[in-house]
Amino acid sequence: MAKISVDLGASTPTPEADKLKAIASPLPSVSKAKAGAFKTAPRVQFAFSNVPQPIKEAFMAEARKRGLTQKAYLYECLRAGGLDIPDIEEIDGRTR
Repeated sequence: MAKISVDLGASTPTPEADKLKAIASPLPSVSKAKAGAFKTAPRVQFAFSNVPQPIKEAFMAEARKRGLTQKAYLYECLRAGGLDIPDIEEIDGRTR
């Protein structure tokens, strides 16, 4: 979507112009800001070393049963444990 820029003829910022800009600017959304922070955060490896194979197979099977990827299912488990993590669609780095 194209953005429109309007110059009101004020070459130097004035207090009135600053007030108008502050009023006209959109209010920040706390939830979008939080999701955006997760979305743009640097990516790091997150892995467990050497878990018993039956546990990994059970994890994978449960993720498939729920129709989730392993990452999405991990996030669901973390949410169930009490962490405040946005939905994966909101923080997926591929949609930056």
